[in-house]
Amino acid sequence: MKKSLLAAAPKQAEVSLPAFPIFLNGTPVDNTHSIFPLLVYKDITYFPMTWDYARALGLTTSWGSQGGLSIEKRIRSEVLTQTLKPDANAVSGETAVLPDFCIRVNGKTIDNAAETYPLLLFRNITYFPMTWRFTHDEFGWNTSWDNVNGFRIDTPAQTDGTLPATESDDFNLNTGGQMTVSGDWMYYNPNNSYFESGYLYKMKLDGSGKTKLTDDNARSIQVVGDWVYYTAMDKGKNVHQGIFKVRTDDTERTKISDAPAGKIAVEGDWIYHVDQVLTGQTENAIGYYKTLGIKKIKTDGTGETSLFQGTTASNPSGSVVEDSIHVLKDWIYLVQPGDGKSPPAFYKIRKAGTQLTPLPAVNFNNFMVADGWIYYVDNNELFKMSLEGSSAISVKKFDKYVNSLYYHDGWIYYVKGSFGFMGSADIEKIRIDGSEQTRVIGGVRASSLYFAGSKLYFAGSWEGSNPLYEVTADGQPKLLKEE
Repeated sequence: MKKSLLAAAPKQAEVSLPAFPIFLNGTPVDNTHSIFPLLVYKDITYFPMTWDYARALGLTTSWGSQGGLSIEKRIRSEVLTQTLKPDANAVSGETAVLPDFCIRVNGKTIDNAAETYPLLLFRNITYFPMTWRFTHDEFGWNTSWDNVNGFRIDTPAQTDGTLPATESDDFNLNTGGQMTVSGDWMYYNPNNSYFESGYLYKMKLDGSGKTKLTDDNARSIQVVGDWVYYTAMDKGKNVHQGIFKVRTDDTERTKISDAPAGKIAVEGDWIYHVDQVLTGQTENAIGYYKTLGIKKIKTDGTGETSLFQGTTASNPSGSVVEDSIHVLKDWIYLVQPGDGKSPPAFYKIRKAGTQLTPLPAVNFNNFMVADGWIYYVDNNELFKMSLEGSSAISVKKFDKYVNSLYYHDGWIYYVKGSFGFMGSADIEKIRIDGSEQTRVIGGVRASSLYFAGSKLYFAGSWEGSNPLYEVTADGQPKLLKEE
């Protein structure tokens, strides 16, 4: 009898791709391009038990020809690493089957054939059902689902404390740093301007407790511990004044360096910044900055070190590195601008200034790093590549110019259109797989995007001023600057 059961044709299951977003520990899953896509069977989401997904869920799997498959809960989970492919997934005409081997979960044998939501085999990969019985009772995870936010799984046991990029607040810094968030407070310059007053404020996310910290026209604002780090621009002149810090209680304003840094990134005891020099300044001209390389300096102002020096042999008057650099774990990601004959050169270099590594040459200047992927726009088309420089995956082709990329909670926000002197553009958003293109607010002159809590902000652009606006719940811009 047993032999006849094993020889019988395996039960088939009709599966489909999820029609909703899925998040694992805050990281959105790009199921459209995943080599091992998540599935849905009888309205239950199924995860493939690959190495990456199992580790991200905090599980271990083992297989033996005699003992079958064993799935056990681990003490810790790891950050999700996704393996993607350029073409979109489709499962039309394919079915999953029930495995005919023994299955044990946390040491308990599962009668898979009797399960309402059994484990499945699809493309020779075992798929595990995210039912309440397993997610809550066996593994102790938190799950939620709704039509707007999709399906979310949070495993209480995290890794060594290193959070994925999606859970950091680095995006505000990378888009210009006119605003940042620390705890329940937002720190911002309401009117970054060449010609008007700009200040450094703090305010609680609910709008209370507004306090002016300094009179500096602050940029590249970042909070580390009890200190607010920032650069400052001279009011009335296009001249960088240096790198500063001030306590979050508005005391001990300190100038760290005279370096004319435009953007900074503070990591531990070090401040990383693009090295630049003012050129072309005369009595009748404000001049402009060209970049020379990348430097770091300690937060106490000592230990200035050159990490990267480019070459301007083909263009002596031009910059050698774009102002937008991204400091991520052990690496700094940077772009050298093109010279008209060749596209920009893309690199990563160790934070110690070693191991300069070329990445694929693509025609872009600015980029965004999120969820272990580099997002960039080339010829009005949004692409992403892995941090190791794998082949580019097309996310979305647009009909207009797109810039000011920003990531928040599974969405990529951007400004679409060019507003010229009198025009305007739209702020839109799409999912990380390019789906659900949605207009957020239209007819604005947005130069950069920010989030504080769940609220979207943007910096306007008008005659040298960049006032901050909040996008209200009814989709209207609200000016933060005092009139």
